[in-house]
Amino acid sequence: MSHPLRVGLFPYLNVQPLIAGLEPDPQIEVVIEVPSKIADLFREARLDMAMVPSFEAATMGAPVLDSVCIASDGPVETVVLHHRVPLSQVKSLCLDEASRTSAALSKILIAEASGSLPTTSMFRPASDPTPDTDAVLLIGDPAFTYAREGYRRLDLGERWRDQHALPFVFAVVVLGPRAFGTQAAARLARSAKRGLESASAIAASYNSGVDSARAERYLRNVIRYDLGRREKAGLALFYQLAQAHGLLTLTQVKELEFHAIG
Repeated sequence: MSHPLRVGLFPYLNVQPLIAGLEPDPQIEVVIEVPSKIADLFREARLDMAMVPSFEAATMGAPVLDSVCIASDGPVETVVLHHRVPLSQVKSLCLDEASRTSAALSKILIAEASGSLPTTSMFRPASDPTPDTDAVLLIGDPAFTYAREGYRRLDLGERWRDQHALPFVFAVVVLGPRAFGTQAAARLARSAKRGLESASAIAASYNSGVDSARAERYLRNVIRYDLGRREKAGLALFYQLAQAHGLLTLTQVKELEFHAIG
């Protein structure tokens, strides 16, 4: 008997519809980790299919599933920059260590406002004290409720849309060699739709830190799961800006190959 296909997904509310659609299958082993860790596991060939930060996908050279992403077209609610001075004056930035894409996005937005990239440090929101920096980035469920006295809250999905009139893609799904010739990719592509049909039950049973009504609205109205034409345009612009600000180099970036589900 062949080993189950290992599929990496994130431990956040926005990924629960996908998890719910995959977990009953004995041929699929769902691995739950934070985005930065999932990217590392895929690079180490310890996952066969994985949702990874879109920033990481630019350098992997792995096929991208053409049907699934985590994106927003406006406020995203769970990727939030807290800043105590105007963005044009931010010099230091503390990053949620789970983030790769949102870390790059926050640096870009600060650099566009201030003219230079901030110095950065990392922290674990669940356990570490927050350093005394000009700005702090939170992602995932903790960002719903995180607050800090004297800091203003900036939703990065909203800021991106206001500046560029495009959705922002936070994560995509990449495929390893074992994922081809299986039904796993097709199942994942369908699972978001099935999961959204159960959004009420997911919102009521999953502890996201917010009430079930807000959690359900977030799943149904805030997060976008379809990697469509406008999402791809937003993704391409993000990569261009990351290169312009020196966060990605021409030698690092590989053209994305989109794998369609028939």
